[in-house]
Amino acid sequence: MVFLLLSQPAANLCRRAATSSRRTAAPCFARKLSVQRRKINVAICNLTNAYPSLDQRITRQHRWLSSALQDSDSDSDDNDLSLSQKSNHHHQYINHPCFPRLRSLRNVGVFAHVDAGKTTVTERMLALSGIVRNAGSVDGGDTVTDYLPAERERGITIQSAAVGFGWVVPIRSKEDTNSSFGGERSVEINLIDTPGHVDFSVEVHRSVAVLDGAVLVIDAVAGVQAQTETVWRAIRNTDRTNNNNGSESSARSTSSLAHGSHQHEPLPAMMYINKMDRDGADFRHAIETVEKKLKGSNPVPVQLPLYRVENDNGQNNRSTSIGKNDSTTSLGADIVAGTLNQAPPHGEFIGLVDILHMRALIYPPGAEYLSIEDAIPTVVNLLSLEGDRNCQPLDAALDARRDLIARLADVDEIMEDLYLNAMEDEDDGSRCPILTNISTSQIQSSLQRMTLSRSIMPTMCGAALRGIGVEPVLDGVAEFLPCPLDRLPPQLSLCSESRTKQQTQQQDTRAQNAVMLGHPLHPSTLAYVFKVVHMKGRGGSGDGRVAFARVYSGALKARDTVRVISPSSIAMNEDAGKHKKNKHPTERVGGMLELSGGKFDNLPEGKCLSGDVCALVGLKGVVTGDTLLLTSASTDCLPGDQINGKKKKGKNGKSNDDHWKQYMEGVHLAGLTSPRPVLTLRIEATSSSEQSRLSAALALLTVEDPSLVVKETPTNTLISGLGELHMEVVLDRLRREFGLEVRTGKPAVAYRETVLFDGDGVETDGFVEYDRTVGGVQLQGAVRLRLSPSTMMNTELCVPPEDPLVTLSPKTREFFNMDPLASADETEHKYPPALRALLSGARGSLKRGRLGPYPLANLTCHILDVESEMTSPETLPGAMRAAAANAVTVLLETLNDDGRLVILEPKMTVEVSVPTNRVGDVLSDLTARRGAVDDVATGDDNTHAKSMVHAEVPLIEILGYANSLRSLTG
Repeated sequence: MVFLLLSQPAANLCRRAATSSRRTAAPCFARKLSVQRRKINVAICNLTNAYPSLDQRITRQHRWLSSALQDSDSDSDDNDLSLSQKSNHHHQYINHPCFPRLRSLRNVGVFAHVDAGKTTVTERMLALSGIVRNAGSVDGGDTVTDYLPAERERGITIQSAAVGFGWVVPIRSKEDTNSSFGGERSVEINLIDTPGHVDFSVEVHRSVAVLDGAVLVIDAVAGVQAQTETVWRAIRNTDRTNNNNGSESSARSTSSLAHGSHQHEPLPAMMYINKMDRDGADFRHAIETVEKKLKGSNPVPVQLPLYRVENDNGQNNRSTSIGKNDSTTSLGADIVAGTLNQAPPHGEFIGLVDILHMRALIYPPGAEYLSIEDAIPTVVNLLSLEGDRNCQPLDAALDARRDLIARLADVDEIMEDLYLNAMEDEDDGSRCPILTNISTSQIQSSLQRMTLSRSIMPTMCGAALRGIGVEPVLDGVAEFLPCPLDRLPPQLSLCSESRTKQQTQQQDTRAQNAVMLGHPLHPSTLAYVFKVVHMKGRGGSGDGRVAFARVYSGALKARDTVRVISPSSIAMNEDAGKHKKNKHPTERVGGMLELSGGKFDNLPEGKCLSGDVCALVGLKGVVTGDTLLLTSASTDCLPGDQINGKKKKGKNGKSNDDHWKQYMEGVHLAGLTSPRPVLTLRIEATSSSEQSRLSAALALLTVEDPSLVVKETPTNTLISGLGELHMEVVLDRLRREFGLEVRTGKPAVAYRETVLFDGDGVETDGFVEYDRTVGGVQLQGAVRLRLSPSTMMNTELCVPPEDPLVTLSPKTREFFNMDPLASADETEHKYPPALRALLSGARGSLKRGRLGPYPLANLTCHILDVESEMTSPETLPGAMRAAAANAVTVLLETLNDDGRLVILEPKMTVEVSVPTNRVGDVLSDLTARRGAVDDVATGDDNTHAKSMVHAEVPLIEILGYANSLRSLTG
């Protein structure tokens, strides 16, 4: 059971007082915080007297501040570090009233493979910030973010959960409080804990869409795992290729925006290598796997692990001379730092070496069993140990610091100049000129710049379960990861009727970093709904719907009336060829809930400002991917206006109010695309009377989970999802939440077909003629086309199956009296009926392959040329549809005869931890399941040793494998 430290109103009041954006009249303990240690204790505001329970929460952070500042007096290099140096690009916004709040806001997600320790890291953060008394345990089932019964039973995260808290960043510069920014160093963090299982990838994708930064958690023993690569592609937005050109690029881009492929800027990230206390943990190996498997990550270590090793007598002596928060004592000879060029030493993991600030953090034994106040690490200033020639941690830290500076110089021009200038300076040879001439503040500024530009990924280490190394991660979130002002505004799309020069002007404005709609300083409200859940009695609507939204610009308040713009409805209208103006529904925000994991309390002020995340109640028809706009938008700043707020004048000298209204009527953010289902299950209610309840329950679940696909027929109901666990969770929710027991059939795997290409593609042998009389009507036409691999197939080794793309050549467009070159604002519903029929025929034929009833995937169909003797507008569309379908069918039959059609089936990367004496049985079983064994890491040859088997097995063969494995291994 989780015990909250404060009552919710008190917690809200404290959180508002911790940042400059919330009720500035309230006394704030962090606002006037000074660097000098003597002022830390008196910096607690009068708020503590009003709420005595706040004292413990504030003391937790101040004790970490006290220990973190032990080396500030001796490190004079930090004196020139100021927030103005870290945020030079913010100078143009410094006078804006919202600037202090936005600068101290962080929207961050925690991502990892399943069982890498994401939730444990999150729980430790909540305990350190004072949200809970003690960190929850996944094994104990008392975590804040894993609040669903199914999550606590299985010990995994199923739904993403958001929680907000404040954190005070250690101030190491004596001059920060005198800077032009007022010395405010507290931050407000909105943290989202995401699932690590592949079956719940949609939670990762919709969380990434609204975040500004990411913390990637890696298992120190396993390194990069299968789902780690998946979440990394989501973080860096590399699931879609962007190097298409010509008409193919326009077609793919238009389809992507219309049908809900959310466009977002890649996220800056930092990495935390967890579970360093486990046997087999290797900091160096984990980094090597990241460099090898995560493209473009460039991990840069800013910490080294610290171990206590056995002495020559085989005993593990604990250094009793090191006192709590004592920075002047020397390290014992039994304390050794790990390095990046050697295997880890054999010993107990006790802390870490901070390369940036040249200090060692040594955590007390059994920190996981101590209170947060007693688990504060001892801080040892390594620079004070320079006289000790046998101090291995100091030597390792100096070597790592030199490597850190060199790594930064490779990607940062400013650091490169400092590096080269330092090498040119004369030196007496006693110290390295790089370490002497490059200050800590310069290194820290370079780290922040390169992290924001996604050139590097700062890498830390620790053991979250034991409470080691999580405080520096929170400091890194505040120092390295971006605030909303560091991010580009989201990419906006205009409705089909308005796709004119306005969209080009908007993109040009976005590139110029102007304050446009979606920028956090723009006054008009723009919000994006990224998640919808149902809570009985909390949603305010009939089904209890609660919508999680990110407010990009403006503000949302309770009782506001908003327009709901759904990209899916726009796409449906375009596909149906409707030309009438879209009338977007309006709804009223009934209230707001505060983000606290599974505990949703009303937000007292009932207001969500730009850059923040909130939960909205009372919106009855909103779904994931919808855009929210106020019905009365502000006209203070038009897209492209600068921060002075002056209205632009048109060429005729008039205000652009009319232009703004037209723009607001059609603007929306792109929706969200969920992964394709891979598993289908037939279900039926136990009685006919419960069938209607089942249909209603499934309708609610599909609103919450876009990756769940439901198809109902008069005879049966089919549900499709992303895997076996996904289906189990759906059935479990039907039973728990809706009281429905259902019967299930045998699961079926979703297969696809594709073509084995040996070059650029394969083309029909000239025109494929179609000439038939159907129902007394002659249908005649000839089509020439080519099938080619999608560009994605050439850039990624393993990609999810994508629907075929049909493109038109200039000759085909000329046949239908259209401009040979497609424009960016062209939409398909404006095509002539015959051309739409041509596209429909080709797409319909690609939905069924020759090897089975499986749709084709990962290819592009280029319609090169068309001929027809038909001239009647009534008969030409039918002829074109039949001719296109016939041409695709003939080409596929030719490829099938040549043996160039193959079936694609989903495969799973499997890691099996098994006793060494049972490895042979497991290997034989995996081989019988058509599995391909990649690697076997064997342990010691005894009964209790464990080995790890890495294999790739088809999904259909591994359904229910957990039960078979238990029987096999006893």
